[in-house]
Formats: sequence, C-alpha cells, structure tokens
Amino acid sequence: MMHQDHATAFTVAKVARLDLLRSIRVSLDETLRNGGTFESWKSNIVPELQKVGWWGLVTDADLTGTDQPIIVNERRLQTIFNTNVRMSQAAARWNKIQREKDRFPYLRYLSDHYRKEPRQDHKSWHGLILPADHSWWQTHFPPNGWGCHCHYEQVSEARMQRKGWKVSTPPDDGPDTLFYAAGRSEAIRVPAGIHPGFGYNPGTAHLRAIADKTLNSVRMAEQAGLEQPAQDLVAQILSDPAFEQFIALPDQAFPFAWLTVDQRSAIGANSRMVRLSQATMQKQTSGRGRTELQARQYRLAARIIAEPDVLFRERSNHLVMFGEDDTGLLYEVVLKTTADRSENYLVSVHRSARRRIRKKLRSDAVELIFDRRTQ
Repeated sequence: MMHQDHATAFTVAKVARLDLLRSIRVSLDETLRNGGTFESWKSNIVPELQKVGWWGLVTDADLTGTDQPIIVNERRLQTIFNTNVRMSQAAARWNKIQREKDRFPYLRYLSDHYRKEPRQDHKSWHGLILPADHSWWQTHFPPNGWGCHCHYEQVSEARMQRKGWKVSTPPDDGPDTLFYAAGRSEAIRVPAGIHPGFGYNPGTAHLRAIADKTLNSVRMAEQAGLEQPAQDLVAQILSDPAFEQFIALPDQAFPFAWLTVDQRSAIGANSRMVRLSQATMQKQTSGRGRTELQARQYRLAARIIAEPDVLFRERSNHLVMFGEDDTGLLYEVVLKTTADRSENYLVSVHRSARRRIRKKLRSDAVELIFDRRTQ
C-alpha cells in the first residue's frame, strides 16, 4: 500500500494474517482514542503477538508474507506506534487548519533541524510559508518520512505583516523518486525528500475516501430503487459540520442535493443526485477565507433545488431556479445534466434580482416549468 491508500485500509509491514492485522489495528485505535501511551499499548499487544508467534525471531512465512526471517521487538513496535499516532494526528490537525484558515490563512513549515542528524531536504523547507490550500501541502504535509518530527505553524495575516514575512516560492527539490513497490507493475512517483508511503496529506486523503464511499453508496442505493435512504444520506452530508471540510478538498466531487421527479424529467436526467464539483467551487470562490460562506450558499442551493419558487429549463439540459433565503433575499441556482444524462452538477449559486426572472419570462430560449409565486 502506498500514499493515500492508507486512508482506506490499515496495514503493518510484514504482517500477512488478517486476524493479527485486525488485533493490531483495534488495539491502536483504542489507545489513540483513550489517549494511551506506547507503554500501555505495548503491554496489551505483546501478549497477543507472542501467542500467535509474531515476536522475536519470526520465520513463519504465513505470518510475515516473506521467506526472509524478521525481528519483531520493541523498536519495531515503537515505529508502528509512532507512525500511526503521527499520521492520525496529522489528519486531525488538517481538519483544524481548515476550520481556522479564515483567521490563519498560511502555514509555515517547521523542520526537525534541531535534531542531531536532520534530513537535509526537510531542513531546507524550514520557514517556508504557503497558503493553507496550496497544492504543496497535499504532498508535503508532515510527517514526511519514518521518524520525521517536522511540524508546522498556522500564521495569520497580521503576523505576516508584523514579522515582515512573505509567501514563499514553492521549492524545486528536483525530480520525483521512482519507487517500485512489491505487487505493482508501475513505478510510484514520490516527491524528492519524502519517504515512500508518506507523500500524501492524511487529512484530505481521509476525506476523499469518505467522499468516494458516500458517492458510491448514494449511487448504489438509487440504482437499487432505495431513493429515500439515498436522499436521506445526501441530506445528512449537507447538515454535517464536515461538509465544510469537503469543500476544501482539492479535486473531489460529492453529492449535495437531490432533484425532484419533475426536475429530473424536465432535463431527461438518469439520476436524481446532484454533485458539487471542484470546478464549481473554484469558480464560486473569489478569495481566501470563504469556506463557511460557501457552505451556507450550497446548503441554501440544496434547499432551493428541493422547493424552488420559480423553475426554468434552458438549453434542454440546464435548470435555473429562484428562491429566497431566510432574510428574503433572492438567489439563483443553476444546474445541468451531462450530455449522456448520467450525472448532474451544480453550475452556480448567487444573489439575484426580480428583473432576472422577468427577463427569462420574456425570453423565447427559456421554458417556464412553474412559478409558484402566481399559484
């Protein structure tokens, strides 16, 4: 397993038995949840490892997946524990960064250069400052290797000015390293200075995995005729606080709204699910620190899609809807179905005016589906 694969499955090097792997995962999970230490985890897991024979000098290929003997000792356990703790903390910290990036829009890399033998690549990144949403953090968010103690700090605009700091130019560390992993026919590209298996962002990888699973779950439920459970799941996504974290994903589409039967029929869509694409989110964002505003707008868009005041059809595959927010302000929501009618996407959501409705009513290129204001 490599990079973001770790967001969807758990593995430990040289463990080839699923029952043993599960015991290690469950024990680590309980320790992390309860704030336990390495010593407490070791005292619980070592008896289990000794019982199955994965301790000391291990030569059983059924246990290790290799014909070569391996040594399982406290040092190996320390590596397993430290790596899982740090990657888990990195995922949680990334979520915190996304929640607070309105106030702290930058991240500053802090290397472990104070150590006796620091990694020179990591040392060269010390003090580097980039926006929190910069793509560099998708591959270089610490930890960046076995035993890496690099960290970061969140930086506000005010501190940037006070310190006289400037946004850095992303470093050119040279070509990626080609890593040939067992069981893979193609080489895996790993950024220079990063150990294989660490060149990903645990926070966004975890969210991508959830988004993929959710998208598949909604699609499968709809295809099975279970539209109400699918619709309930989409509503749950929209109301969850994690929705704002999904918006911060760099390249992930996920469901956020549900067409009515009439809306689906009007554009000949094969599905009632409406997806939110990264292209739309990038277009909607006009500056930093707008995640919370975007989330409110998308939740409003989903509400308008469910019950629009006015509904038009344009160009055979576009729906234009108008509705009000809780303060009476008018908003316009545009969505489309793809050419093959298999997928529906939000195109835009923005403030509007009554004259926009009047203009569309006079247009021969737009078909009025209904106007509830007159009913």
